[in-house]
Amino acid sequence: MSTRFFRTALILLLIPASMACSLFTSVPMPSQADIEKEEQAVYAVFVSGSKGPALILQDTSTGLSDDDPQQTIDNLKGGLPSISNATVDSFVERNAQPGQLSPDMQLGVDYALLSEDELAEISSQPNWHKVLAEKYPGSEGYTIFSRVGFNPSLDQAVLYVGDVAGPLMGAGFYYLLEKQNGEWGIKEQIMVWIS
Repeated sequence: MSTRFFRTALILLLIPASMACSLFTSVPMPSQADIEKEEQAVYAVFVSGSKGPALILQDTSTGLSDDDPQQTIDNLKGGLPSISNATVDSFVERNAQPGQLSPDMQLGVDYALLSEDELAEISSQPNWHKVLAEKYPGSEGYTIFSRVGFNPSLDQAVLYVGDVAGPLMGAGFYYLLEKQNGEWGIKEQIMVWIS
């Protein structure tokens, strides 16, 4: 057999091997700045229709069950069938501890951040939703966000969003979003609570 035959055979063997290796190449991890930018873009999806300034709780909710975090993970995977394991892992990691939202977020609408202390003071009053509306004219209650979990390519996101309009008027959801053509859109959702 000729050397030419061996070279050709070797090349034919190496092509599929190099293609297989390229399939397992990992996506580079996004920078913290890229994550924060995309997180704000995801939050903007939920406040974009505000009639007045959006009122957002400054402290994030972890979105995780205090009793059994695995239950939350199971709920996400069971209720949001398109969610990737990487997105779930990111959500759990980014919500291991509650945090605070930045007052300089770019959400595309006017908004105010409501502190836990201010909320406790307002909600301790009778008809507190009216007090809230007087203090923040045009607001329609307040929104609670978790941190956003992303897949490595930053085109899939999951978060917890709670909306509270007044006493016994609210609901909380987990949302799965996908980014297509540069825009975030809701793909799936599951309700966590309602009152």
